[in-house]
Amino acid sequence: MTESLFIEIIGALGVGSYVLSYALLQTGVIKGNGYVYPGMNLAGASFVAVSLLNNWNTWQALISVFFATFSIIGIIRHYRHTRKLAFNAEEEAFFEARFFPLVSRLNMRRLLDRGAWESLAPGSVLTTQDEAVTHLTYLAEGGVDIVVDGQTIAQPGPGEFIGELGCLSRNPASATAVLNQPSRVFRITSDALAGLLRNNPELNGQVEAALAGNVRSKLLATNRKLQAVLAAQAQDTR
Repeated sequence: MTESLFIEIIGALGVGSYVLSYALLQTGVIKGNGYVYPGMNLAGASFVAVSLLNNWNTWQALISVFFATFSIIGIIRHYRHTRKLAFNAEEEAFFEARFFPLVSRLNMRRLLDRGAWESLAPGSVLTTQDEAVTHLTYLAEGGVDIVVDGQTIAQPGPGEFIGELGCLSRNPASATAVLNQPSRVFRITSDALAGLLRNNPELNGQVEAALAGNVRSKLLATNRKLQAVLAAQAQDTR
């Protein structure tokens, strides 16, 4: 194979890379904000630039330079963007919780950045009955007593939200929530959460669904406990 023919083949590969990347983008196979599309454009621009060694064309060379430059910018931008979306183990577990199946990593990052992780001691009060809910709390580790009129009615464990009914509506808490052991929680103020959701309709729907799912989970758990108590009482009366 002569050097001239080899350069022509390189040029053909470059054009093929251009065309294929555009076809894959338009058919939805790849996305424009990932690594594949700018990477294929960078390869195409580089190969076409090499082909110009056979037949120099200044304008085609400039086009190749521009494509290569902006493709590199796109790759760097995507890398910097995805690096910001890296989660530590604690955040990853929160992201993978059963209540967030549809939330994107970008939206989860926005949510996490507006709250804070805290290690709290037993006796810490998360909500107070008949007082406004000031935070939405996610219990990552530990346990909490749900107290109504001085009586403990439930003891949610890890993976549950506290304050989900009143954090957005600003309604008073229906119960007092007090940690009953050392706990690790994620907390976001009601104001910060409302502001985030107001400017992000997609996340708003996803968070509302997550909180509704948490309420359903608690109701099912309460029903199971009630059924167990009634069954025990019925057994005692026999």
